[in-house]
Amino acid sequence: MAKIKGFQDTIEWYESNAKKYAQAIADIASLDLIDRFVQSVDQGGKVLDAGCAAGRDCKLLADRGLRVVGIDLSKNLLAIAKGKYPEIEFVEGNFLNLPFADQSFNGIWAHASLLHLETIEAVEKALTEFNRVLKPRGLLLVAVKKQMAKEKTSVVSDKISGHERFFRWFTLPELKTLLTEAGFTIMTLTEKEDQAGRGEVTWLMALARKAH
Repeated sequence: MAKIKGFQDTIEWYESNAKKYAQAIADIASLDLIDRFVQSVDQGGKVLDAGCAAGRDCKLLADRGLRVVGIDLSKNLLAIAKGKYPEIEFVEGNFLNLPFADQSFNGIWAHASLLHLETIEAVEKALTEFNRVLKPRGLLLVAVKKQMAKEKTSVVSDKISGHERFFRWFTLPELKTLLTEAGFTIMTLTEKEDQAGRGEVTWLMALARKAH
């Protein structure tokens, strides 16, 4: 495969390595965060897993009583998800133009999904779309990687993927501003060590509600 340069190359890498990647992330879910999300969203509510990959978190959310729809751009990851969890709805689609009606969901789980977008304008557009498809007071979980150096974007390899991928890095003040300007009221905004033990990675976690 050609050298990774940006968002589209990264999506193509997921396409070409879907089975390997699905296996690599199968056992590293953030169960404490999932439980916090489930406790905060409407009981039995309909939620969107934005960037669902092979459906790992969709299954965990569904097992906790939520009605889940997963969306991703990778056809091959979605094929794995549909094969493993036929009872869950999976949709191919883009965060910048979500194929859902206004106020369709009680909650959105966006864990490690905004971090491949190339521009801050794309992040803003995705958050605007999340706001649009959420019901009033709907819940949003966002998890992105913390900016540790001066670069806002870079192409790096890690032990999970074993290959380079494109990432956008965030700061806590930046994430707070992005969410507020997109029409969300922040409930909690925290940092967390990487679930997979990658010392070079720190996660920024935000729970927020649609303001109106």
